[in-house]
Amino acid sequence: MLRSLLRPVSVLPLLVIVPVRASAQQPATASASAVAEVRAAVRRYDEALRRADTAAVGKFWASEYVFVNPRGERVTRAARLANLGAGRTALDSLSHAPQEEQINVHGDVAVYTTLLTLRGRYGGKDQEGRYRALVVWVRRDGRWQQVASQMTPVVNP
Repeated sequence: MLRSLLRPVSVLPLLVIVPVRASAQQPATASASAVAEVRAAVRRYDEALRRADTAAVGKFWASEYVFVNPRGERVTRAARLANLGAGRTALDSLSHAPQEEQINVHGDVAVYTTLLTLRGRYGGKDQEGRYRALVVWVRRDGRWQQVASQMTPVVNP
């Protein structure tokens, strides 16, 4: 009698666990795809910056985009595009430390962090150094755009 009562109960946990595992795998696959999309967008964005292509760079920055520069100043999208177009911001070199890159996707939002080594001009002044960067990307209309970014100088290598 007790065995016949316990048999349905022993199957119940399996019915609950199996659907949970299956649904947990779907976001991981979607997330892996989104991570690859963001990584590709970062590479295209970097290339556009190196070329000082304001039209291409402007497509990566959402209308509400804001940048907190290494001096702690808040810079609007319009001001960054003007700096890039006038040559006050220009990159001679830009490299990411691949082992330092992290992309965390939360639906249509991704947080990207990296360690950058830059050489060029910012605000018309020569700049060279290593920086931690944090970029918030949002997927809109099937493409990824930056809504905010910040760069902080790395003082101790």
